[in-house]
Amino acid sequence: MESSNEMIRRRIATAIPATGKDGWLAILTAATLWGTTGIVFHALGTSDGADAVSISFLRLALSVPFLLAMARFRTGTWLPLLGFRGILVLAGLGLSMAAYQLTYVLAIERVGVAISVLISICGAPVIVALISVLWFREPFHRRTLCAMAFAIIGTILLVGLPSEIHHEAERFWIGIGWSVTCAACYALYILVARAAGDICGPMHAGGIGFAIGALALLPFGASDGVQLTYTLGGWALLIYVAAVPTAIAQTLFLNGIKQTGAVGGSIATLLEPLVSTVLALIVLGERITWYGALGAAILLSGIFIMQGKSEEIACE
Repeated sequence: MESSNEMIRRRIATAIPATGKDGWLAILTAATLWGTTGIVFHALGTSDGADAVSISFLRLALSVPFLLAMARFRTGTWLPLLGFRGILVLAGLGLSMAAYQLTYVLAIERVGVAISVLISICGAPVIVALISVLWFREPFHRRTLCAMAFAIIGTILLVGLPSEIHHEAERFWIGIGWSVTCAACYALYILVARAAGDICGPMHAGGIGFAIGALALLPFGASDGVQLTYTLGGWALLIYVAAVPTAIAQTLFLNGIKQTGAVGGSIATLLEPLVSTVLALIVLGERITWYGALGAAILLSGIFIMQGKSEEIACE
């Protein structure tokens, strides 16, 4: 008769995409859902005056019950049995996400959105690739290099650089430092997410990891306090962010990255700024330049190249 632990492992295994195509679909869907958070955060800041630390904390904290409830439904258990290594990996998952959220805010305060996005979002795939090749000895193919170049160049054109920088030199370089740190935290999150797939199911990993991440953010909101007063519409937006682009997207990402690998997954997540841009065009009435449209096409080309089934030739 099948033991309870064996049954849980079997249920977890059935949640993992069976093919590379399924993995790519899961990652791209997760990136699409992440892309909706920008417009939601804009609405929260405009209507409820929410600060970044409070939103980041509530995003992670409110996602925990969703993730653990999904895990209970899927596997039949609320919490998995974890060894010391498992606890360390899931703590790394939550802490890297919390650090990414916090450093992103600190970077934006000093150098603005455009530079912060370019360095943090575009820098992460490069860091992931370097660590994967140098540390984990993973092969790096010409097609992967080409896809990364296309995706990063496309993102740069899409986001664009500010025409003028009004910050003081010291403040600017501190902001650049926070942006690089943000990229490193995002890269660490992607690498730890890949490792978390060997520890437990994605819903358990997200629930435990994000609970740790939320607790880590609490001290940063201690001075002004975590804002808990929102309109009914504000709470609805927060619950949406916690349930959909956090809980569901996290599950999809952890499922998909087992098939795409850390490098491929990091490149695919560059779809996020494209989705944010499209939503800004539709909802906020913002305009896109011709080079922004060109960048979107190049970015999509890079993602398509990465998914292509042509023969890979390793770089020498």
